[in-house]
Amino acid sequence: MGTIRGDVADALDAVPDESRPGIYRRLGDVALFLSGVFPDYVAGRAFGPVNAARLLRAAQVPMGERERLAATPDLELLEHLGTRWYRSALALAPVRTSRLSVVAEVADRFRQGRRVLNHVADRYLMGPGTSWFPAPGQ
Repeated sequence: MGTIRGDVADALDAVPDESRPGIYRRLGDVALFLSGVFPDYVAGRAFGPVNAARLLRAAQVPMGERERLAATPDLELLEHLGTRWYRSALALAPVRTSRLSVVAEVADRFRQGRRVLNHVADRYLMGPGTSWFPAPGQ
């Protein structure tokens, strides 16, 4: 499993405007999945300083906030980015649908959604000794 890399977010520059809401939604989905199901992985290795800066720029975070957010723990940064990506998907969508109302709710409650996924993953997906990621050096 990889991370959310800056070049994925940079792809937004290469797609037509009508495709951007879907890409933002998928970025939000990936942020929610990674932070909810694999929070320990995210907390330790999700972003390097370059990727964090590129993702913040691609998420159109104002310059004044970028430096502060780049210094936050990766899990907190991913929560912020996921929320922002869901809100961007909603704002750019040409038509409001019932599916988009769910996107708005998840954006408003991203942290709670992440915690629900974390609980479900801990209880039903992760068992004792389960390792989804190899230890460094293996």
